[in-house]
Amino acid sequence: MARVSVDLIQSAIAAYLDQDEVTTNISSTDYSLRLKYMNMALTEWQEAYDWQTLYSEYNMLISTSTGNASVALPSDFRKLASYPVISNSNSTDLYPETRPQEAGQYSNTDKRVEILGNPQDTYTLRIYGTTLSSGASVKVPYYMSAQSLVSPANIAEIPNPDFLVKRTIAYWLEVREDSRFPGMKQEADRILANMIDFENVFSEASASDRVKTIEETKYGDKRWGE
Repeated sequence: MARVSVDLIQSAIAAYLDQDEVTTNISSTDYSLRLKYMNMALTEWQEAYDWQTLYSEYNMLISTSTGNASVALPSDFRKLASYPVISNSNSTDLYPETRPQEAGQYSNTDKRVEILGNPQDTYTLRIYGTTLSSGASVKVPYYMSAQSLVSPANIAEIPNPDFLVKRTIAYWLEVREDSRFPGMKQEADRILANMIDFENVFSEASASDRVKTIEETKYGDKRWGE
C-alpha cells in the first residue's frame, strides 16, 4: 500500500489540470476546492465496499460493579464487521446483531446486540442476554469511517490513492461541463473496481481457502516427478 500525502495527490491533480505539478503554484482557492472534492471521493470509496484497511477492533474491560447493558462505541464507528465477543465470568460468546425494531421477536435471555445512535449522537452497542459485571471484556470488530483529509501531510487510508486523483479531476471537470469528464469518471470507476477485486484476492500466506490448480485437485500434495 502506497503512503501518499494530500500534497502529492494535489501535485498529481495539478499536473493534469494545470500542466504544473508544483503545489505552491496552486491558488489557495483551487487547493481548498480540490481538497473538498478529494474528501468527497474518499467518502465514495469508503461506501463502496467493506475495506480491510478500515477494519478495526474496539476492546474494553468493564470496571463497574453494578453491571452495564450498553457500551459506547468509538467516534469513528461505521458498522459492525463481525460478531462482538463478550467474555463474562467463565464464558466467552459471540453475539449476533439484531435490529432494534425486531426486538419483540426475541426473549430477554437471547444473547444478541443492537446498534443504536447516529453520527451526530455517536453509536451505542446495546447488549442482551447477559449482565456486564466488573471484569467482563467486550471486543467489537468494526469498520471505521475514513478520516477526513485536512492538511497537506495527511495520508489517505485508501489502498490506491490514484482513485482520489482521478475522481477529484472528474469532479472538477464535471462542474465545468468539460467533455473530458466521462472518460475520467470511467477511469476512476475502473480503479475502484480493481481495488475491490484486489480486496478479494488473499495473499499466499492467507489461511483462507483459495482456488486450487488442476494438479492440486487431482493429485493433492503430490508433485510432478514424484
